[in-house]
Amino acid sequence: MDHDGFSFIECLSECVEFYEGAFDASNPRKGGVFNTVPADHDVTDEVAAYKLAGEAFPGKFGIFYNVKPRDQECERGEDHRRAREKTKDLKDWQILQKSLTG
Repeated sequence: MDHDGFSFIECLSECVEFYEGAFDASNPRKGGVFNTVPADHDVTDEVAAYKLAGEAFPGKFGIFYNVKPRDQECERGEDHRRAREKTKDLKDWQILQKSLTG
């Protein structure tokens, strides 16, 4: 919830009615191994993150990829400033007319 951007969380929930034992391979109490992302994994390496995500079941648990997104508010402000600079000598109705006619 504190992540500034997009994140994906996969919640694994065993259906004991139809698929009992589905996650035993990753449950240490049932003889499995709960593999976590290695401590030396570079979370800024997108290719390495995809490799982790592609590992065979049960795979690894943890953060695969984490980079700070660009500040979108600043980018939008800069886009607006550039657009206004191109039309600084026009009246609002002229800007509208130009946007509608190309």
